[in-house]
Amino acid sequence: MRKRHTLYQAIFVLIISVMFSSGCSSGESSTKVPPPAIKPGKTQTREYLSITNTEYVNGADSTDGMKMNVYTYDLQSKALNKMSDLPYNSQYPLTVVSLAEDTTYYSGEGQNKGDELFAYDMKTRQVQQLSSNLFAINAIIPNVTGNTLMMAAVQKGERPVKVMFLDKDTHEISILNEQDSDTTTWDIAYDPETEKAYAIQYSEEEQYEQMEKSNQTQKPMVPPSHAIIEIDPVTNQTRAIIKLKDEQILTLSARRNQLLIATAKYINKMPIGYSLVDLKTGQRKELHLPIKAGSELFLDKSGSGFYFLGEKGNGSTERGVYYYDMKTDKVETVFLQKEGFINNFTLVSEFVKK
Repeated sequence: MRKRHTLYQAIFVLIISVMFSSGCSSGESSTKVPPPAIKPGKTQTREYLSITNTEYVNGADSTDGMKMNVYTYDLQSKALNKMSDLPYNSQYPLTVVSLAEDTTYYSGEGQNKGDELFAYDMKTRQVQQLSSNLFAINAIIPNVTGNTLMMAAVQKGERPVKVMFLDKDTHEISILNEQDSDTTTWDIAYDPETEKAYAIQYSEEEQYEQMEKSNQTQKPMVPPSHAIIEIDPVTNQTRAIIKLKDEQILTLSARRNQLLIATAKYINKMPIGYSLVDLKTGQRKELHLPIKAGSELFLDKSGSGFYFLGEKGNGSTERGVYYYDMKTDKVETVFLQKEGFINNFTLVSEFVKK
């Protein structure tokens, strides 16, 4: 599980320990096919994966610190390219590339304790700090409606993770339900076709109660009820999609009027279940998949397959980014974890005018 700022912070410590035991990688980039040409004056959609892979600077140990190697994988040409490497000094290493802007957005150490949002211009190699009052950033979606970046983040001095929208011109941040001190956001998603956003949320109070029960009974922790809401990024109006009692929704992806979700009955315990949720009716259809993935899942444009971070199953325990075709049950390898650690990845869909 990848979310850092919750009561489950031990998860992050576990991830780091796994990374150190596995060593670090060079993550060599390779281009299989040139990216498709875009005709002058035409606006087309380009889709690609943005991948964060953390490694030791000296390739051996933490003496010289660590870095975040940033890769993109073009979904059409299947070209994998290393875009940049950035200093890893945040609580949770997170990067997202916007090729349309030639920019990598990432979490970095602020002046005071906590992480802030930064933008790295890949042409000029200049870094700009975009926020000044955050403590943690769990997710970044670089382009939603208009000139807006969406985050799941925490303000300094507060506890809940909130849905935030940052204006890239003014750097002003607006926060969904800012005065709500109990609801926290576990993950966010965005559907580029409908321009609607989605968030997994739960009650901090209920989570604390469940943790207390687990401590008293010495049994696995049952998660608080998790809900998914739909958000209009322009009006900030919300709509309830589904609520699951005593079940954790680990991650979600929205495409073609459906949600793909991964769920668990207990905190930090297998098995993980997978379901499709109809966005119009809220009806849930469980899927029986061989894979093991508890963090990133991203439906492709057709809605008939998805990219995921984890293990492809059927006896294989090699961790990496894969594509699963729900029609054929075939799994395609995108990016394998060699010696470093794949922290996260994002499917980015952008309009590009050439």
